[in-house]
Amino acid sequence: MASHSTDPGSPETPPTKVQKPKRSALQTYRLHRFLEAMFFSMAWTMHTPFHIKVVGFQEFMLVFMGTLYEIAIMTFEVPTGVVADLYSRRLSVVIGWVVMGLAFLIEGALPLVPVVIAVQLLIGIGDTFVSGAHDAWATDEVIHTDPSVDPSSVILRGQQAAFAGRLVGPWLGALAAQGSLRYALIASGIGFLIFGGTAFWRMTEFGFHKSNGERQFWSTFKQGWTLVRTTQVLALVLLVALVHGFAAEGFDRLWNKHVLDMYRLPNIGPLNSDTWWAVLRTAATLVAIGMTWFVRKKVDSSSTRSIATAMLVLTVLLIGSVFGFAFLTAFWPAMLLFVFGRGIRATIEPLTSTWVNLHATPEVRATMLSFKGQAHSIGEIAGGPIVGAIAQVRSAGLAIQIAAMMLLPSLPIIAKARKLGSQTPDPTKS
Repeated sequence: MASHSTDPGSPETPPTKVQKPKRSALQTYRLHRFLEAMFFSMAWTMHTPFHIKVVGFQEFMLVFMGTLYEIAIMTFEVPTGVVADLYSRRLSVVIGWVVMGLAFLIEGALPLVPVVIAVQLLIGIGDTFVSGAHDAWATDEVIHTDPSVDPSSVILRGQQAAFAGRLVGPWLGALAAQGSLRYALIASGIGFLIFGGTAFWRMTEFGFHKSNGERQFWSTFKQGWTLVRTTQVLALVLLVALVHGFAAEGFDRLWNKHVLDMYRLPNIGPLNSDTWWAVLRTAATLVAIGMTWFVRKKVDSSSTRSIATAMLVLTVLLIGSVFGFAFLTAFWPAMLLFVFGRGIRATIEPLTSTWVNLHATPEVRATMLSFKGQAHSIGEIAGGPIVGAIAQVRSAGLAIQIAAMMLLPSLPIIAKARKLGSQTPDPTKS
């Protein structure tokens, strides 16, 4: 809950001691990132196979499901981010987890085309309540409960916990899917509902930076937008998120279809062929864990230049790995490139959030992270239908190759941001 300050100059009102929470904000954040990633990957690992095998979607509809999801994010990302900045980040993330739980539960229980279409919007809305707000909550809260921890490292450390959740979640989904792919979604939905309801009572909110009560919704939005227009590096970061989003949808929604088209997946011992989705996800997560550990050790998370250099290298590697995965016909080399590419994607995500945090003031931090999410969504909405149409007319493999080439424009943008790396923002002193 938010803390209430007292007037230290008043003799009648002694200072109020803030009760130390049983668990530090960093510990809570890492636990929540683990559980969130576990339940989400439990459903998401089987989500596209569910759409292919149970609902019967073809290539264009697979990508269109992603477009609907991103439309919801684009529409609600900034409004929910501002709500988190004005009212409560704790409440915002709990709402998001509960909404996503309901969405997965409904989709698994009622695998009808109209229901599945509507649920994509619901999942996107739930995601926006968590996106930005959770990272912003942790970045500010850790100052009050863990002053020895560098706030700029919090997101990367939370990502490590999320990786652990992504190791467990796919296998829980695979076990549930032995009965039916539907069961993986239903079990994930129930888990999210229990997790969200419990989290509300275990989160503190001592570090919440809320401005005066006269500030309204659009005032916060305008403050965030002004920061974008006046901070060149921040504008370039959002542009990078836009380009990466333009290329992402083809890979995210079509890789399962490409694998099914190209290869015959056998059963794994007593487990059915859907277990391969957990195997590939797990391998990709292990690669991502190693990459993130390396990046955390080698990249100065308080330096724009250092982050931009890492982004430049990772993006080049991402282009090569995604293109190679779709181009090669040999199973094991293609799968190795797949897990490498997924690992890079997972490493880039917290880097861009850390980059945004360097230039965002505490009062609009969640809003700025939401701007980043919205830019990525706009890119996915623009690029998704193009890639989906190519896949429908030609093949999923060709569409993924083209999606990889769509990342090329981000390289000169990142390079320009790197040249501006001499700027040293200090949002904590805003």
